[in-house]
Amino acid sequence: MKIALGTVQFGLKYGISNIHGKVEQSSVDKILEYACINGINTIDTAMEYGGSERAIGGFSGNDCNWNIVTKTPTFGQKNIENKHIEQLRQSFDNSLLNLNKKRVYGLLIHSCSDLFKHNGELLFRKMEELKTLGFVDKIGVSAYSKQEIDQILDNFEIDLIQVPVSILDQRLINDGSLSKLKNYGVEIHIRSVFLQGLLLMEGKRIPPYFLPIKKNLDILGNIAKTLHLTRLELTLGYVMGIGNVDKIVLGVNSLSQLKEIVNVQPLQNNLDIFKDVSIDNPIYTNPSLWKV
Repeated sequence: MKIALGTVQFGLKYGISNIHGKVEQSSVDKILEYACINGINTIDTAMEYGGSERAIGGFSGNDCNWNIVTKTPTFGQKNIENKHIEQLRQSFDNSLLNLNKKRVYGLLIHSCSDLFKHNGELLFRKMEELKTLGFVDKIGVSAYSKQEIDQILDNFEIDLIQVPVSILDQRLINDGSLSKLKNYGVEIHIRSVFLQGLLLMEGKRIPPYFLPIKKNLDILGNIAKTLHLTRLELTLGYVMGIGNVDKIVLGVNSLSQLKEIVNVQPLQNNLDIFKDVSIDNPIYTNPSLWKV
């Protein structure tokens, strides 16, 4: 299964379309149980996602041998010091404790800019040590742009990367970044597929902030109608059809949402026909920059 379960909603109220708030543990258990039964074996989380790791660790259902990917803290200082290396290790130990696991599949630098601070390479050396000791299978980064990807590949041997890709944000497809990563043997997980639910919202619900790209969003809606697809089927089917993608990280607020997702099929159309929908402006494609 190409779908990986994103879990930020398990620990925080997340997403501009989220009207339900944080997912309760009883619903988390139902979601994880259904994911397990339907072949979703990869979970994405982070220590900065509130109680997400504890919610996963508190799952009382079947042992699904989850491939869990978690992340380091974000380091706000300009220089990386020994205390930050210790913070990374302590955070990772806490993640294992909260997840109720002895090891995880992946560990990512949450903010790749941390690697390029003074002595930032020491963070990666600590991750390599954790991998050598058998606490993690794959190490890597969460990145955003071609520039970041190129800089990472020039300086570090990563196994795994998480990057944003959607039918509205095709930058890393068009500039060859996904192909380059695959040529380096990197496992690629994509995020922000629905842009926090923006791409699934009907026109009347879209916040005024996005009026400058409303034309693109309207085009998406018209394409979906022409192809007799829901917005979910169009936007998810698009990324499912991208050959270089290994996992698609999707968060859900309810079991019913997950049931809809697992029934979506990859689009059979030539994906090039959707190029005109794409935009290249991070103030609309990067949720951390949104002012809504």
